[in-house]
Amino acid sequence: MSDLTKLRARLSGHLVEPTDPTYDEARRVWNGMIDRRPAAIARCATVTDVATCVEFARTADMVVAIRGGGHNIAGNAVCDEGLVIDLSLMKQISVDPARRTVRAGGGVVWGELDAATQRHDLATTGGLMSRTGIAGFTLGGGLGNRMRSYGLACDNLLSAEVVTADGRELLVSRVENSDLFWALRGGGGNFGVVTSLEFQLHPVGPVLLAVSRVYSQRSGCSHRLRKPRPRPRRHPTGGHAGGLQWTRCRG
Repeated sequence: MSDLTKLRARLSGHLVEPTDPTYDEARRVWNGMIDRRPAAIARCATVTDVATCVEFARTADMVVAIRGGGHNIAGNAVCDEGLVIDLSLMKQISVDPARRTVRAGGGVVWGELDAATQRHDLATTGGLMSRTGIAGFTLGGGLGNRMRSYGLACDNLLSAEVVTADGRELLVSRVENSDLFWALRGGGGNFGVVTSLEFQLHPVGPVLLAVSRVYSQRSGCSHRLRKPRPRPRRHPTGGHAGGLQWTRCRG
């Protein structure tokens, strides 16, 4: 029995190898220029799966890549000849409206998180693109639409569940494993596999459609940029509605 066959038997998720028909789809990331071929892709379903993969890769001395949303432009979510630990099946989301918090799995993307929190008229600083993963975005700092009011995504991170390189499953926060929590919030990466994140939420919405207004940089436009932007009209449901408006200035 090969080592990968043994790993497959230990997972509650799926192990995708180069001979599997889903291999090319499983190794594809958002940046289409990235064309890497890992030895295997472990689509983890549980934290135990993640710990098993970390232990396997350490024992086998394999390169590891972690995939959350797969949206990183450098293609860090996939590697050549190594093991990809794919969290995309870990989609659990739990909102606590009373505490204004949400805990979500490492495979959740921002569109999914926003949809869940907006049911309670709550949100946090998130990605500009709905398909960006919450984990990689937050661990990189996280610049989003609401950062001027509520800070970066990492500022709203309350706690995280992490599998470390030695296979331990830790809960990190300001009061528990605080040094690792500090490192996750902008320390540069490679401290472990973050399997879930807890965020502080804020009263926002319901937002039906976000709006952006784009102006040309041609001469004659500066006076328009100084004008106050009109407030979006109130929707009958109580939310805000608006549209994308392109304005072309005549020179």
